[in-house]
Amino acid sequence: MDLKKVVVDLEQIDLLEQKVVKATELIRTLRREHDAAQTKLLQTRDALDRLQAEHQAAARGRQASGDLARQVEALHEERTAIRGKVTRMLEMMASLEESPAAARGEH
Repeated sequence: MDLKKVVVDLEQIDLLEQKVVKATELIRTLRREHDAAQTKLLQTRDALDRLQAEHQAAARGRQASGDLARQVEALHEERTAIRGKVTRMLEMMASLEESPAAARGEH
């Protein structure tokens, strides 16, 4: 076998080995980056789920708060109506008490 050909073949094998080493290192790096990205994705999804749950709870709280505000307004209106009726009844009672005294004074 020709010595020159053996040297060329060895050089080509060395170049091929270097390329394989670089490719292997690149694959390892890409796998680590992929794993890190997957971990970050899972963390982000968990954070998103928590934020969505908090948002839904806040929306329910706002709705409940609105419901309570409407109930309080209705109770205030009812209270005002009842107060007006009680005042009129008291005035009627007061007028009944005055009527007999006025009637006795006239006779």
